[in-house]
Amino acid sequence: MSLLRALHDYQSAMAKPCYKLRTSLFGHTSDVRAIATFADGTIVSTSRDETARIWKSCGNNKNYEHTATLKGHSNFVTSVCVINPSEQNPIGFIITGSHDKTIRIYVSHQTEPINIIKSHQDTVCKLTTGTKEGTFLSSSWDMSAKLWSLSDLSKPQLNLLGHTAAVWCVADLSSGSIATGSADKLVIIWASDGSVQHKLTGHTDCVRDISVISSNEVLSCANDATVRHWNVCLGTCLGTYCGHENYIYSILALENGTSIFTCGEDRTLRIWHNTELSQTITLPTQSVWCLASLPNGDIVTGSSDGVVRIFTCNPEEYADPEALEEFEQQVASVKLNAQQELGGIKVKDLPDAKTLLQPGQRDGQTKIVNDGDAVRAYSWSQNEQRWIKIGNVMGASGGSVATSGKQLYNGIEYDYVFSVDIQDGVPPLKLPYNNDQDPWHVAQKFLHDNSLSQLFLDQVANFIIKNSQSAPVMKTDAQYADPFTGGSRYIPQSTANTTSQESTRPDTPNSSDTTAPSYIPHTKYLKLEQANLSQILEKLKELNGKQSDPLKVSSDKLESLVKLAGDQAPEQLKTDTLNTLKTLLNWPDDVLFPVLDITRLAVLCREVNDVLCTEELLQIVKKHIESNALPSNQMLTFRLLANMFSHERGEKLCLNSKDEILKLLSELESLTNKNNQVAISTYILNLTVALNKYNDTLGKTQCLNAIFSVLPRLNEPEAVFRTLVAMGTLLSTTSNSEDQNNLIKAVRQSEAALNILQTMSEIRVPTNKLANCSKQIISLII
Repeated sequence: MSLLRALHDYQSAMAKPCYKLRTSLFGHTSDVRAIATFADGTIVSTSRDETARIWKSCGNNKNYEHTATLKGHSNFVTSVCVINPSEQNPIGFIITGSHDKTIRIYVSHQTEPINIIKSHQDTVCKLTTGTKEGTFLSSSWDMSAKLWSLSDLSKPQLNLLGHTAAVWCVADLSSGSIATGSADKLVIIWASDGSVQHKLTGHTDCVRDISVISSNEVLSCANDATVRHWNVCLGTCLGTYCGHENYIYSILALENGTSIFTCGEDRTLRIWHNTELSQTITLPTQSVWCLASLPNGDIVTGSSDGVVRIFTCNPEEYADPEALEEFEQQVASVKLNAQQELGGIKVKDLPDAKTLLQPGQRDGQTKIVNDGDAVRAYSWSQNEQRWIKIGNVMGASGGSVATSGKQLYNGIEYDYVFSVDIQDGVPPLKLPYNNDQDPWHVAQKFLHDNSLSQLFLDQVANFIIKNSQSAPVMKTDAQYADPFTGGSRYIPQSTANTTSQESTRPDTPNSSDTTAPSYIPHTKYLKLEQANLSQILEKLKELNGKQSDPLKVSSDKLESLVKLAGDQAPEQLKTDTLNTLKTLLNWPDDVLFPVLDITRLAVLCREVNDVLCTEELLQIVKKHIESNALPSNQMLTFRLLANMFSHERGEKLCLNSKDEILKLLSELESLTNKNNQVAISTYILNLTVALNKYNDTLGKTQCLNAIFSVLPRLNEPEAVFRTLVAMGTLLSTTSNSEDQNNLIKAVRQSEAALNILQTMSEIRVPTNKLANCSKQIISLII
């Protein structure tokens, strides 16, 4: 009986027409990373071009037209799901996730989001529709997955924490279980209450996608080029299916798993019937990132060439013969180019097997060799004194890496992963970088992660700029990141754990590459807004439990407080939440740090700034910047002061209190804490912007004297830089020539300032910002 059934299935598969191109949709200017479809056949595609596009059928069973572009995201749009119209939600919803860490929700007829969720701390790489009405799931590089309900978006219904690397995919089962896949190579099955039921092992590389077959079975695909079939109740693997030659990025099971579709880095869309590979379609592109199905069974793909393609098995809907022939010619051209290049390296330029006659320099050293019939990788074994073949090189980084962004490091995608040789005999260090990042920010993190000297900062940053396709030269909103909320723990006593730091180049240089960028005058307030709100909340809850009743608040009030800091609290809750914050500001000094941290974030909201920036707050501020204050509280208070300038009320309070603050600042005995130095220098820089804005001549003189006092005690390059920018801003924006001459004269008479300017200007690195800024100030005072 089983043999007859197998024969019947085989004949059915053979009788079914093969899939061919139906149409191609052009409009995206970069990789199409995610696709979702409505029940009426409407397609939504998202892209690294920072847009989501809506496509509707023209009604001729072949063509689609672009009808709308969704706006709002500030970075790659990496994920999408849709919720079809229903009696409960008659209009339907489109939900998108992005590299900007947000989830945005749109109604199907509007291009602006109706809601923005800022719950994830990193790229939202997967969104899927839930099995229950009005629910959806998200997963992120922040190692979490979340279940959401449209009826209450203030917090997730479930927060799934258990993976140790990026969670690339999440899927909801009708049984109530949830499946997640991660760069830690695990598939985890979660119960409906968020507890772990099973950790499924078997994949040997990053798990990229999951598709549900039934209430008890799922399929997963991974960078190990395999598909695995799981029973989620038993936690067992029912089968492993091979067919792809490279990473598999997306998988879709239809008809209870009898029809399966996969796509990946080998340029193919593959169709499986009863786990047997029945058809392979090669696309004229490097990476086929995503796929989805239309109600009629057609398959939609998105790829690294920015094209959305629809494939159908209905012969009546095939593209016309000319379009099919052109498609095949494009495929042939891409295959030819692929044979000639591998990851941007010309195969003909690779060394041949003779290079393996030379011994390696260190154990584990790798070489890529053109063996004639294939490109192979070899590793040097110091123990065996020979080259050992690792395997064939399939072009996992093929095509344009800068375009497709498929370089993986610790399970996360980057535009580039550089190898940096530090010294002979030591394996090179990995330096991951994305084109949207600040080179100095990345360079700073690289130095800290690898315990390298701060002197290498500009060298590493310039290496990134030189070797990347498009690196920004500045960010006007750059900030020195909070070392306590940006890392994996929240420990205010730690000053060395600066996990993420952005250097400031205050204004965009208008000069050419051969001219040093102009850093002065600086005209915009810097905001210190980076934080990990979930970790702050955990610390607040921990410390709240230790307080006496008058100073203790309920957990829901703490959660509202954190939402306020993220500018997510509803208007009607802001008054109550501000009262909670005022209560917490009376906590003892040794546990006040997370409250100060929340306060410096909250004042970035205009409504909060208007209410909070009062004489009462000023008294707290002065208390915590005195010489005997705790260093962590000093740092966070100066960050608070810097952020208070963001809106008029705080700006006015800072200007009115500048005499007292500058006096306290000049009296500080120790400035050895580098994080304190950067917080102080940011306050000074923002103060100079305000003084210039209101042309406060006396205030400028006071501020310049404070700079003279502080500058010689700074040893953190970023703090020195910001303070020099502040000095240059004071000198270059005074409208009254007599006032400007007086300020310039004061600098000329400051031996300490002149010595620092002279020393910094002599740094022999053409692109060093300290050197260039110092030279610009010197040109003003000579």
